[in-house]
Amino acid sequence: NVIAITSPPLRDRRDDVPLLVDHFLALYAKKNHRDPLVASREALDKLVAYDWPGNVRELENVIERAVVLAKNTSLEVSDLPDAVARAERRDEATMSFALGTPLAEIERRVLARTLEHTQGDKQLAAQLLGISARTIYRKVGSDRDD
Repeated sequence: NVIAITSPPLRDRRDDVPLLVDHFLALYAKKNHRDPLVASREALDKLVAYDWPGNVRELENVIERAVVLAKNTSLEVSDLPDAVARAERRDEATMSFALGTPLAEIERRVLARTLEHTQGDKQLAAQLLGISARTIYRKVGSDRDD
């Protein structure tokens, strides 16, 4: 018997990135017989800003590589792969979607982000999205049935 556990992608849980970074820094420093590394503020900002298409596994691989290659006890932007080092924090009020993302998925994510922004206030979310509150209730209800 297997239990399926679903969690949102890392790009939707940016607050978890610093905790995961600290965990992986300690883990791979120990495995590589190194003093523990500490992420610089700039490196941590880049790690949080990156979208992590490979989710936690990609983050873990990036940190493992950085621990092996780091020249001192501080994880710097220069220790990160170019794609991560170039990441820029986006305004939280903006969203982007890969070309070809199904419309239903875009709608679901926009609705979820808006409800998060309004702290669950469906009336306010409906007003911000320019739709009726009834539509919000219907869509939230249909998400529960999936």
